[in-house]
Amino acid sequence: MEAEYLRHGVPLADYQLTWADHGRQHEAVQVHEWVQRHVVQAPRWSDERWEQMRQFLGPPTPAWELQRWRLRLYCGHVIEATRSRKSPRPDGGICDKARCPECGLDPAVIVAFEPLGPVADPPPEKRSRKPSRSTRAPPADRRSKAELVAENEALRAELDALRDQA
Repeated sequence: MEAEYLRHGVPLADYQLTWADHGRQHEAVQVHEWVQRHVVQAPRWSDERWEQMRQFLGPPTPAWELQRWRLRLYCGHVIEATRSRKSPRPDGGICDKARCPECGLDPAVIVAFEPLGPVADPPPEKRSRKPSRSTRAPPADRRSKAELVAENEALRAELDALRDQA
């Protein structure tokens, strides 16, 4: 199921910053600075630790699971970005900022956005080519219906004979 993508602040070129945008940008800068101060103090990761993290994160997201967006950043620049197709918004409810490639503002809060379309079409579904029941050869340990019917009749006859003896 594909998300119904939202729009905000369209047309992007005419978007006027709100007090909420200024507040979100100020908060994003404070958080970014706090993280930078603490990352500098953290011990460096070994190559083994980086490899563990790569394995934990798994392979990169395939192109057909990505959505293209046009974003207006706090600095006023309009950029294109790719995000997961699962979310109806480019921030995905998690990251509402980006680094501006034009002026370098980092972080730059996303203030307006519009979807552009998927990065790629999904690959065609692979259909399994299992043979039908009628064309499959029965496994060696399976007996035919005629064999089972014959065995059933023989067992019933044996049961009747035992009942007659009793």
